[in-house]
Amino acid sequence: RKTIPRAVGDVTWVTQMTTDRISIFKTMLKRWNGPVSVALYSQDVAKDVREIEDLLDRVDFHIVGASQGLYPVNTLRNVALNNARTDYVILADVDFVPGVGIYEASVAFVASLLAAGRKEEKKVYVFPAFEIDGDDQTVPETFEDLLKMGGKIHQVHNDGGREIAHKYTMYDTWKTAEQPYPVTYKFPYEPYILAPQSIPRYDVRFFGYGNDKASHNYELNAAGFEFNVFPKHFVVHVRHAQGSWVQQTFIDPKDRLSRTLTTFLQDCDRRYALKKSKAVEKIFEPLESKFQFSAEVGKMGDACTATCEKINKKCNNEWGERINSCRELEKQFSCVSGCSDNFFGADLPAFNTQRTECLINNNPAGV
Repeated sequence: RKTIPRAVGDVTWVTQMTTDRISIFKTMLKRWNGPVSVALYSQDVAKDVREIEDLLDRVDFHIVGASQGLYPVNTLRNVALNNARTDYVILADVDFVPGVGIYEASVAFVASLLAAGRKEEKKVYVFPAFEIDGDDQTVPETFEDLLKMGGKIHQVHNDGGREIAHKYTMYDTWKTAEQPYPVTYKFPYEPYILAPQSIPRYDVRFFGYGNDKASHNYELNAAGFEFNVFPKHFVVHVRHAQGSWVQQTFIDPKDRLSRTLTTFLQDCDRRYALKKSKAVEKIFEPLESKFQFSAEVGKMGDACTATCEKINKKCNNEWGERINSCRELEKQFSCVSGCSDNFFGADLPAFNTQRTECLINNNPAGV
């Protein structure tokens, strides 16, 4: 561990890694002048200590010995977060590099919160996440430099289906913002944030790749934290070879990831006694009886057409909007756990038989 952080109001950069990311990590350190807390997952402690030896005067490393299982990503995040020695932290992945001045801006902002007696506010502050097209992965230094890059730099994961994880940051608004602005949380939003060190911890049931950050932000929202976007500062994803631990996740992911997420959401909702939202919905005239309309639950992974064929019916895609409402789903199913509009995806709307919950698609136009 390095020296004790300087003062109350300091901010720690919190992340987790293996030593194959040391090059990107050192790039981040050139942009971050403050405390750093890292959980290092190690299969060869002696070798890895040699790799980080030149960084020990700057970084608190917390070594976690590797096991034979999947990469324990959320356990590692908690190790780094628990050992951060400041009241505020930035939670980021190791393959993200910030612009110049983000540390100084964060410390100044925290000082303003403390001076205004706002330390107990339940708010987190989002740093928009970007990625760069092309071979040149040089991260812009300033907000102005980023804007000059035009279309070469854009929201991280902006491809179809995955953009939902970051789009609620409202990137166009950020480009002209002078002050932090609030955004509406919807699952599976998973931004990188400045937050109090006391926030709820990551759920350690998530191993490998998938839903690990999204579940944490879901709990922050459930716990009453408001999401705001920090102006003028940002983080950029630096492309790299995919880690072997990511590949291991997908050996048999569908059932495992689904079960873990279902169990987590159920536990989280129970813990915070969430009341499910019912958005304003379009009202349709009842269909004529000749259509013999009904909503059916299929097996996970089955297409709509396959489900309908098993019961000698036909699917009608034009009725997708009709069934995508809590009102209609509750006519068809026993939605004991309520109806949620926190989700997005091509497999929605749906009835979750494990949770007895109805789920509607909050962005049908995006499917």
